[in-house]
Amino acid sequence: MVPPMNKYTIKDVFNKYFYVTPATSAPLREIAYRIRYQVYCQEFHYEREEDCLGQMEQDDYDAQSQHCLLMHRPSSAPVGCLRLIGPRKDAPHAPLPFQRYCKNSSNYNLFDLSALPPGGFGEVSRLAVLASFRRRQGDEKKPVAFPEEEGIDGSAGGRHSFPFIPVSLFLAGLSIFLTSNLHYAFAMMEPRLARLLKRFGIIFIQVGDVVDYHGFRGPFVYSREGALANLTPEVYELWQLINQQLAENPINLRR
Repeated sequence: MVPPMNKYTIKDVFNKYFYVTPATSAPLREIAYRIRYQVYCQEFHYEREEDCLGQMEQDDYDAQSQHCLLMHRPSSAPVGCLRLIGPRKDAPHAPLPFQRYCKNSSNYNLFDLSALPPGGFGEVSRLAVLASFRRRQGDEKKPVAFPEEEGIDGSAGGRHSFPFIPVSLFLAGLSIFLTSNLHYAFAMMEPRLARLLKRFGIIFIQVGDVVDYHGFRGPFVYSREGALANLTPEVYELWQLINQQLAENPINLRR
């Protein structure tokens, strides 16, 4: 039986049901690629299934990315994934996806990319959560969503609770960003998602117009200096736990 939320902190409940791990080995990255295939290809058709060998969705940016997995502790099943794309070591001026596909969206009066040092920024990308851990049947479907009702163990259905899955994935991305040498991290997201994240102190600033790119999204950014400053106290505790889990690499997959 799941314990009442008011007897446990958000950090305690997350640690009971979930953990994050960096996908530093080929087998772990393959898990992330398969999650992306199921979500981005089979479910939402953002990418073509026939382009994905071995039912793994990959692109040219994976080699310059740090990958992360969210795991369901009771079952050791994968839940979702995320990556932080860094600059290419051999070509720091090479554009990131948001620059390539949304170059007409950025508002340089709000944020001038040309003023940043080469290799000084990255992009949070390919956030995906498997449908079985996402929204209730019949709700609007999105690759990463803030469900109105979610079981505390991450399953669909159940009473209203803290949105562990999307918040923890973004906090994992924040942790990876802070351990890098990057000054800024960009992300293409819906303005509504940015507003929901702001409730927890995860603040992205919109720096361009919304375009149709895997849905209607705009370019957002956060900085190293402000990354932790506005996290709510309980969310900050959760970030500390996630940061520790990423450092310890506690993966233990059942075969």
